[in-house]
Amino acid sequence: MKAHRTRSVLRPALLSLTAAVTALGSSAVTAGAQATSTYLKGTFTFYSSGDVNVQQIWESHLIPAYEKSHPGDNIKFVFSQSGAQDTADYDQIAASVKAHQPSPVDLVESGAVQQAAVANLLTKVTSALLPARSEIDPALFSPVNNEGVPLRGSEVLLAYDSRKVPTPPTTLNGLISWVQAHPGQFSYCNPNDGGSGSAFVQAVLNKFVPATAQRAMALGYSPADEKKYWPQGLALLKKLGSSVYNKEYPTSNTAVLTLLGAGTIEMGTVWSDQALTALKDHQLPPYIKLTEISPQLVGGPDYLGVPVNAPNKALAFQFLNWALQPSQQSTIVAVMNGTPGIEYKYMPAKIQAEFAHFGSNPALGYSSDTGNDMAADWQRQVAQ
Repeated sequence: MKAHRTRSVLRPALLSLTAAVTALGSSAVTAGAQATSTYLKGTFTFYSSGDVNVQQIWESHLIPAYEKSHPGDNIKFVFSQSGAQDTADYDQIAASVKAHQPSPVDLVESGAVQQAAVANLLTKVTSALLPARSEIDPALFSPVNNEGVPLRGSEVLLAYDSRKVPTPPTTLNGLISWVQAHPGQFSYCNPNDGGSGSAFVQAVLNKFVPATAQRAMALGYSPADEKKYWPQGLALLKKLGSSVYNKEYPTSNTAVLTLLGAGTIEMGTVWSDQALTALKDHQLPPYIKLTEISPQLVGGPDYLGVPVNAPNKALAFQFLNWALQPSQQSTIVAVMNGTPGIEYKYMPAKIQAEFAHFGSNPALGYSSDTGNDMAADWQRQVAQ
C-alpha cells in the first residue's frame, strides 16, 4: 500500500473504459479519479473479510470517500470477521454461475478469490475495464488467472526483540533451530485463527513438498498431495510444540504482537501491516524489529474479484479503478501500512524507501480448501 501522486489529465485508456462500460449497458464513466463529473451511478454489493483493520479501511475511509466523491453511488458492504463466511460466499458464487443466475455479490475480497479465479468464476481483468491495470506489475495477475485485482499487499515476517536477539535467523531452517535452542521464546498463532500462524505452518509443511505440488495446493485442491507430503511437516510441528511459548498457541495475529510488546517472547511470526501499524502507534516498542526469512513466508497482494455473473459489474470496476488511484493508495498505506497495489515507481520516494526491504517473491498461500485441511490436520495432529 502506498501514497500519493495526483493526476490532472485523463489517460488514453479512459476511452476504452467508457466503451467497455457502454457495452455493459452504461453511457459514461470516469477512470476513478475525479477528472470528470460523469460516472456510473447505482448500488453494488461488496463482500469482504479479514481482521478489524481491513473492516476499518473500508468502512471508515475508502467507502465514505468514494460515496462522497461519487454522489448517487452506494456500496452495500458485507464483512466477515476472520473470513468465517468465505467458503459460503465462494459456494454461493459458484452455484449462481452454474445455475446461470446473477451473483449475490458484485465484488469480492477474501481468501477464496484465488480459488474462484482458477475456477474461472471471476471476470477477466482487461485494460478496458480497468485502466489502472497498466500501473500494476503484470506478474501479479498470473496467480489469479488474470481474474483478480491486487489492491494492496502484506506479507508475514519474523518479528524479534533486537535487545535479546541481535542476529535473528535468516532462513526457515535457522528459525526452526533457534526455536529448539530457545524454548519458550517463540510463538505463532493458531492457524485456525490467524494468517500469520497459518503462514508458519504452511512453511514448515512445504519443507517436504515439491514446488509443483506447492503450486497445486495454492491454486487448487489436491488431497492426494496432502496425504503424501504433509506427514513429515506435521511431525516436525508437533516436535516444535514443546518449544513454543507456554506449549500453546495464541488465538489471533494480534495476540502474538501483544506477547512481543510485553517482552514475554523474543520472536514470533506477524503480518507486516499489523506490525508496522503497532510500531507506528507505539503499541510495540521500537526495539521490536521485522525481518524476512528464506524462503519467504506467505504474502503478496490482497486480491479483489468481480464475479463473471455480477449484476453490477461496471460499477464494481469503476470502484476498483478509483481505489487504485495514488490518493486512495496513499490512504491505504497511511492507515494499514500495507504495500501498494500499483508499482512502487508510481509512489513517492519516501514510501519507496520505507518498503525497500520487502522481498519480491513471498509464498502463495494455500487455497481455501487446502488451507482448511491444513488447519484441521494441525488441530488434530499438532495442537492436541
